[in-house]
Amino acid sequence: MLLGNLSSSVQTVLTRLLRAAPELAVVGNAASADELPTLARRLRPGVVVVTEDQLSGLERLQQQFPVPVLLYSARAPLPGMLREAARLGVYDYITPAPTAAAELIEWGRQLRRKLLAVRPRPLQMGPPKILAPRVRVMPLPPQGIVVIGGSTGGAPAAEVLLRTLPVDFPWAVLVAVHLPVHFTDTLVERLRRASRLPVAAAGSGSRLEAGRVLVAPGGRNLLVQPVTGSPWLGWETEFTSEASLDVPSVDLLMQSAARLAGRNVVGIVLTGLGHDGTLGAQAIRRAGGTVIVQDEASSAVFAMPKSVIQAGLATEVQPLASMAAVLARYVPTRLAGSASRSFSRPQPVTAQ
Repeated sequence: MLLGNLSSSVQTVLTRLLRAAPELAVVGNAASADELPTLARRLRPGVVVVTEDQLSGLERLQQQFPVPVLLYSARAPLPGMLREAARLGVYDYITPAPTAAAELIEWGRQLRRKLLAVRPRPLQMGPPKILAPRVRVMPLPPQGIVVIGGSTGGAPAAEVLLRTLPVDFPWAVLVAVHLPVHFTDTLVERLRRASRLPVAAAGSGSRLEAGRVLVAPGGRNLLVQPVTGSPWLGWETEFTSEASLDVPSVDLLMQSAARLAGRNVVGIVLTGLGHDGTLGAQAIRRAGGTVIVQDEASSAVFAMPKSVIQAGLATEVQPLASMAAVLARYVPTRLAGSASRSFSRPQPVTAQ
């Protein structure tokens, strides 16, 4: 583990813990938030332990060397803070060690468990052994969300777009195409065959994960919300009774994503009738996110993209064949041997 600027007393407690836990070792100490990415890239720790005043450096750390982070906090953080910190790779927290001997022993056990929760399992050599059931570590929430919406012609357009996304795509992907309920399975299967990413129909409580595609079922409106019952388990989908002219509503899905992920949302409006997606695009742009729309030449029906363009909400207007490459400019991706890309902010285009 790589330590942040922990006090000497905390480091002393950790040193004592390490004596009884040979599977743990400290590989370095980062005195400031600026040092975290540099040391992490060089030392390649399995977990980083930081204090609250180093949270500002975690976004750059996750861009340059994604690693689970354990937060050392003077008191139990509020749920809102935990949800925000989870976007920066924080998967759990610890509070100061108690003074009572019995409580200190239990505190040490809990700390050891939390540190080892993210340890990769070694390869098993030789004959198979009977192992105790493994506790499942929940995946960290993705750092951003791509919402793809369309109507007439939207299903084949989404198929083309997903076909070119890389297998290590780092954000969650949501797809909402206006379809009756009995066409959901067909759409999911089409996208599953086309994409290198896992594709599934979204349901109540479906978790958003990096590099996973969730499809809004036909006939129902879908939202994104924080996981209920725990501030640490990220984001999930949920159905809503809120009515809309088009179902599943692209507007409602985009608006909920913008509320959660702010500037780390890319909305993509594909071919389709009507103007669904315009209010969603407005919410995304107000939150600092990006909106990409399909151009007229490659659209089967240009109404939905045109509505977004006429409202002055399109960051980019692109042919379908170019949209995946354009998307890569707005989604920070960590490529082998290189730092991640960062957001750029072109001015919105206007209707011609």
